[in-house]
Amino acid sequence: MDTLHKWAPRWRAAWGPLLLLLCALAPARAAGGLHRCETSDGSAVYTDTACSAFDAKPAPMSTELLTRLAMDEAAFDADSSRARSLSTAIRVRRAPQAGCARSPGQLSMDLLASFAMGDVNRIAESVHWPGLRHRQAQQVMNRLMQLARAPLVDASFWPGLAGGGGGAMQLTFDRPQRVMEVGVERYAGCYFVRF
Repeated sequence: MDTLHKWAPRWRAAWGPLLLLLCALAPARAAGGLHRCETSDGSAVYTDTACSAFDAKPAPMSTELLTRLAMDEAAFDADSSRARSLSTAIRVRRAPQAGCARSPGQLSMDLLASFAMGDVNRIAESVHWPGLRHRQAQQVMNRLMQLARAPLVDASFWPGLAGGGGGAMQLTFDRPQRVMEVGVERYAGCYFVRF
């Protein structure tokens, strides 16, 4: 046992900095199996599958993003049902070619996943655009770009009293924490939010 105690300080001095360096270089994979990949045109893709599925290569995540993911994961551990719904939102996000949200629940998942991906175009897929003039549509798009900067932590549907399929979606953002309510429109058998 004395021999082990003699070598422990030397081991820490020799290998400690190397272990710290390896930990700092490791963040291409975050909590929950999320990867950051980079495509040939420099675009970032975040996925829970292999980067090669997107013809991309693994790339490191920023320390800020890893910290946010770790803090979010810790915060959601306190409320496991909300954690499960947000973590599964990205996996159950409709592919663009799969059409539109056929239920308020799917609309909620689509919004959560689109905000988690940080993709304003995917967020825009959930917006009710018919009837908007160019200037109105541009204002909505500008608002979406501003909203996409804040993490969306919950999207809860509240049905309308008339029972016509519409209602409201309560969006809860974090950093800064705020709640926003937007209308929900049923149009051609699909559900969309109105701003």
